[in-house]
Amino acid sequence: MEKITLKPNVKELIYKGGEDNVHFDVLSYQGASGQEKMLGSLFILGHIKYSEENLAYAVSLISSLAKREYYSETSLREQNAKSAFERTLKKLNEVLDDFFQNKNFKLNIGLAVISGENIYISRLGKFKIALARDGKYIDILNNIDLFSKDSEGEKQFSNIISGKIQTNDKMFAYFPSRSITSREKQINDIFVKEDQDIFGQKIAHLAANATNFSCCGVHINMQEVKEIPVSMAAYTKPVFKTQMASVQTPSEEKKEIEPATPHKPLDTEQPSQIELNNEEHQDIPDDQTPETSSEMEQSRIIPAEFQISKRGTILTPIVGGFHKLVSAGRLGERARKRGFIMISAAVLLPILIFVLLRAGGGSTENKNAIKQADENLRLAQSQLNQSEFKNARSLLQASLASLIGISDKKAENTKQQINQILDGLDRVSDKQPVLFSDPAVQNQNFKSNSITAFGDRVNTADTDGAVSTVTSSEASPLDQFKLIPQFLFSTSSFVAVFNGSDAFGVYDLESKKINSFSLKDPVSAAADAVLYENNLYVLSGGRIYKYADATTGGTKRTDWGGDDTANDQISITIDGNVYALTDKGSLIQYFKGKKTGELDLRLTPASDSRIFTFKDSAFIFLADKTNKRIYIFDKTTGELKTTYKLDAVGVPKDISIAPDGTAWILSTDNKIWTIK
Repeated sequence: MEKITLKPNVKELIYKGGEDNVHFDVLSYQGASGQEKMLGSLFILGHIKYSEENLAYAVSLISSLAKREYYSETSLREQNAKSAFERTLKKLNEVLDDFFQNKNFKLNIGLAVISGENIYISRLGKFKIALARDGKYIDILNNIDLFSKDSEGEKQFSNIISGKIQTNDKMFAYFPSRSITSREKQINDIFVKEDQDIFGQKIAHLAANATNFSCCGVHINMQEVKEIPVSMAAYTKPVFKTQMASVQTPSEEKKEIEPATPHKPLDTEQPSQIELNNEEHQDIPDDQTPETSSEMEQSRIIPAEFQISKRGTILTPIVGGFHKLVSAGRLGERARKRGFIMISAAVLLPILIFVLLRAGGGSTENKNAIKQADENLRLAQSQLNQSEFKNARSLLQASLASLIGISDKKAENTKQQINQILDGLDRVSDKQPVLFSDPAVQNQNFKSNSITAFGDRVNTADTDGAVSTVTSSEASPLDQFKLIPQFLFSTSSFVAVFNGSDAFGVYDLESKKINSFSLKDPVSAAADAVLYENNLYVLSGGRIYKYADATTGGTKRTDWGGDDTANDQISITIDGNVYALTDKGSLIQYFKGKKTGELDLRLTPASDSRIFTFKDSAFIFLADKTNKRIYIFDKTTGELKTTYKLDAVGVPKDISIAPDGTAWILSTDNKIWTIK
């Protein structure tokens, strides 16, 4: 019988951009001995930034400690991956506690273990792990976000995230540096569509051509491996003889010439003989001489294997009944009935067992997931009673994500309860997404990666720089930019694209011509960029930079303002004031480069969330692709007014809000949806 296992195929992607006082590295270890391999594979990504003392060695030290603890004697003896992972994190926390007290640095570490079909993840600081499954992109840590952060910064590993992986799953674990996040849309698209080798080539191409590009990551492709256990291989190709006087093999001729010894080495080229010989040496009586043992070795092979082949099993009566049914013409009526009953049992028994297992609630893992979701549900309800809306929402979203793929009746009931509470908490609107256009119906080659709209005119752009206008019936190409669009903007008179670094282009709708500009002193738009009154604003490292009159050729960069310490800002929008969204759910307001206010939106947005507002709008729109929702807040008070659910669109690829408040959604199947 074949044994099917999952094996990670690993490709480390390490490219260093030359940043001072920064060191990062990747350790991927899949075990040397059989026990280590059974315990699973360990992956560690470490990134450290230090000021004065060179602490580059810390990454190697942590990796070494983690490897030693995970594959310790206790772990190898127990063969429990989760327990070994928990001990590893506890040990690292003890070491890092002393390290943080005596050193000055910023550390980011991600740990992951893959053991069979199980994966366990934990992190300290910034770390991301993406999953590509069935052509869909999933940000694991933002789908199951159980990490807590305090104002003093993370100095210990937090909760363990666990889940199931499948054959052909692809994972990309990485440190979200500016080089990566500024190209996130492009990289995610390649990650989902391409195999490991092509993905590695694309990253290598970026490293070779992009200035100061850095990458600390590992690509993991889960492959199905079929193995034939030795004990089964012994019977798939028998080597024993039913007639002792038959043709002798060279090894048998050698036995007749050489004196027999009780500990003669076994032939390693015939693994099928090894197990049989070992079993028979155990049957030798204590008073038997070596010569007698050797003489009896061959003669005992025949009855031993004959007995194995004839040993009765639970299916023996059924097989006998089948043979009788084949020869039913020669049997009496009673024997034919008995044979029919036997063969019916053989067919119905597996079905009955399957139904009983399904009725029993499925696998242990599913039961544990349902139990944990129920506990989180009770805890969330308790926190809601205490007005802890942010924590309650995070628990509910995490629980909902953990139940994906479980169709058990109890799981469905839990999902329904969670959705009801979330819908009430989010003040979900009755408005549902409506399909606006399916361009692939007319053009099967149509593809798009981003969307923007002005009025009823909808524009899209793909990763090759092709920009199109989409109507309810078709997509019409506008032109081809010679850059990779990371951001797409539109007004009544033009469509503009920005590559997130140094290239900006404008397509004039009247003249139908493209003007391209090279921006001076470029910064990486690692977080976000927005166009407001012909000026381009770029969010990078907590600072906001401005290119005045960018649409008409302004290429000079100025420092507009911001907060150097606010590295947790993930999106900006402008209405005259500038608003910045942090990964903790705070909305910071700036005027003329100075902070003038801050509101707590009482939710934790996913890292790919974006905010929108406009000069004449009273609202802030927060588009969260991961949780498939668009939240609408009062711009002045931060009160949540309503929420649009996007479940009907499938998986959103990009979301944009038009100045009139209309929401436009591009799904991964290249369909365009709208909510007005």
